[in-house]
Amino acid sequence: MLKERLKLGIIKSSHTHSLSSIMHTAALQHLNINGEYKAYEVKSEDLEKVFKELKKEKLKGVNVTIPHKINIIPLLDELTERAKQTGAVNTVIFKDKKTIGDNTDISGFWDAIPEKIRKDIFGKTISILGCGGAAYACVIAFLSNNVSSMKIYGRNKKKLSDSKDFLDKTVEALHCSASISIDLLSNIDLSNTNILVNTTPVGMYPDVDECPVEEEDLKKLPKDAFVYDIIYNPPETKLLQYAKSLGLETLNGIEMLVRQGAESLNIWLEKDIAPIEVMRNAVT
Repeated sequence: MLKERLKLGIIKSSHTHSLSSIMHTAALQHLNINGEYKAYEVKSEDLEKVFKELKKEKLKGVNVTIPHKINIIPLLDELTERAKQTGAVNTVIFKDKKTIGDNTDISGFWDAIPEKIRKDIFGKTISILGCGGAAYACVIAFLSNNVSSMKIYGRNKKKLSDSKDFLDKTVEALHCSASISIDLLSNIDLSNTNILVNTTPVGMYPDVDECPVEEEDLKKLPKDAFVYDIIYNPPETKLLQYAKSLGLETLNGIEMLVRQGAESLNIWLEKDIAPIEVMRNAVT
């Protein structure tokens, strides 16, 4: 008798392009697992209804991407500690008739950063563009690794206010002494920024000609600054193009996609066997 087919997937919006299906399908084939990874395009107003339907389909797990990472939380039975910390979920586990929310974006984001930069992170000033669920994961990653100064820039005053509450609670929970400030993107000052991270969808396909900051603002970055855009489609956003033209080191979101995806797969399979190289090759 054949083992029951492993059912996985991703909950996304119709506007969000995802390579997760390609990546996880390649991983399942490589591991010789009888399984599938489907994309479920869901409108925000239909999230609750669709999620209830998915729970009946005997899924093992799903990934969750923007704009659903925060809104899915009230629909879940439990959250892991890191999902509670970030207030965002990118991985859902269906287990023992329960739905458990987790967040692999934190480690995926951090592990993607080149080792030489991670090792030299202490004392650096970080600027993060955006204040949504992805930004929270990045903040947790940096705070957990002794970053001393961080600036959060957003376009929405309400979201920035919510971020202030989140940051205060997070700093207290992690027993950090980091200096953190928040401000509107219109007031951005990158003159002392060592690492710039974009967590907004600005510049993502199909709006590839957009950039979250002006080129003139980027010119204020120190010559040894590192620019990290967690967008992976296109592989080189307008932000990264500008940064490269200034001679700055850059990183796109492909490696973060691979790393967080591999960890999600390990969680669902309950084994540390995700073929990272195969997954990387599938999306590059």
